[in-house]
Amino acid sequence: MTSQHNIEEQDDVVVIEERDKRTHMYIAIAAVLGLAFGGLAGSVISSNKWESTYQILEQKYQALAEDKTQLVAQVKVREEGLDQEVDAKVAKLLAEKEEAYKQELKALQEQLTEVEKVNLSLEAQVKQQKDKLDTTKTQNDKLNRQADMQATMFERSREVFRKEMQIAQELASLEKEREALLPKIDTLKKECDVFLEGKSWDVKSDACDKHDEANSRLSQVDQLIEVYKMDLKQIKEITEDLGL
Repeated sequence: MTSQHNIEEQDDVVVIEERDKRTHMYIAIAAVLGLAFGGLAGSVISSNKWESTYQILEQKYQALAEDKTQLVAQVKVREEGLDQEVDAKVAKLLAEKEEAYKQELKALQEQLTEVEKVNLSLEAQVKQQKDKLDTTKTQNDKLNRQADMQATMFERSREVFRKEMQIAQELASLEKEREALLPKIDTLKKECDVFLEGKSWDVKSDACDKHDEANSRLSQVDQLIEVYKMDLKQIKEITEDLGL
């Protein structure tokens, strides 16, 4: 906008100068005509030779007319030259401005390229950090799952060991009870046989009932021992699966 305003001011200055030149030229023409007419009037008054004076005036007028035509032609040529000069100056200014704008545009494009490079670098860094965070999160999730599994396994292993100890204790108690039942059953059987044969009055009448009860208890103990042994076997398999 400033460059266009400067050009318009330069154009105004050229036109004003041209008008001033035209004005001076017209003043000069008027002065020549005034002098010519003044000289003619003096000649007519002094000599009364108006015809010859008229011819002289006509010649001078023709000469002045030719001079005027020449001056107008010169002014026109000068105007064309000034127009060409103004056009050349304007074209030069426009070319200079265009070149300056091209240089500025090139500099801006280079800056934009550098900014894009920086952005790409930052985007790459952000992606790397994001990938790193994702990897860290995955590792943390994995560690948390492992910790949860370990905690679960630890709790389960405690339960398994506690159960194993309880079963082992009960199994040991049952085996001890079985060992005590065997001789007791033999004794009760003998007493029952004696009672049934009626060979001795010292044998109590409930010897056979006690014998039956002892046999029933022995059968229960044997069943429980088998069950507990199966439980211990399963516990052993579980501990092996857990890697304990």
